[in-house]
Amino acid sequence: MRILVIGGMHGNEPLGLEVVQLFKRLPVNGVDVLLANKRAIEKQCRFIKYDLNRSFPGNSATSSYEQRRAAQILALTKNYDLVLDFHNTHCPENDCGFVGDTANKQLHDVAWVLGLKRIVVAGYDCINKYARNCLSIEVSLDSCLNHPELWYERVACLSRLESVQTKSRIERYCFVYRMTLEDNKRLHLDKRNLRAFQPMQLKLAQSLGVKSPAFPIFVGDGFTPYNYGGILNNIT
Repeated sequence: MRILVIGGMHGNEPLGLEVVQLFKRLPVNGVDVLLANKRAIEKQCRFIKYDLNRSFPGNSATSSYEQRRAAQILALTKNYDLVLDFHNTHCPENDCGFVGDTANKQLHDVAWVLGLKRIVVAGYDCINKYARNCLSIEVSLDSCLNHPELWYERVACLSRLESVQTKSRIERYCFVYRMTLEDNKRLHLDKRNLRAFQPMQLKLAQSLGVKSPAFPIFVGDGFTPYNYGGILNNIT
């Protein structure tokens, strides 16, 4: 299996950068690496002008660095069986995988084999929506999974397989709403003790216009201070 490992889609999230550096230092046949937003990495910020992961499918003809870069990355993903895009969050207990709503079903099995218990289907513009072979890996900074050596070993093992088929018991969710700072102010969300993947109160879900059960994610994440978090529904 030919794999592309992406780090630095957001330049201030460390895990992907560390995984990429490990593979550069200890190359594995069949695994290539990419630093996505090099300018943001150099400045140790999330992005320069536009969030790179909200710039897909990109535009190769534009003067915008991040939109050009998105087009370049998307073209590159077509050369691989699997793309693994690493992210971090400050929020505890948020470990999960993200895929697009038209993603290859094999990605659910890949996430399970890599040790993730949950997967989130995203329909908004991001690399997962346009690269059907891309699994984004979200790891909390305080998680036992937040170790580049662990991911180096798991990805190296995965690269030796031709395909992945499991009887996955992974939990599946879909992303349905992005909580805003205005939502927080209006509903005092910061006082609601919202926890990742734990159902919120029915009345609160109704106040936010989402069906219940509704599950928060990325609540008050320090990496995205311009949003308050997200909401998921489960997929049966």
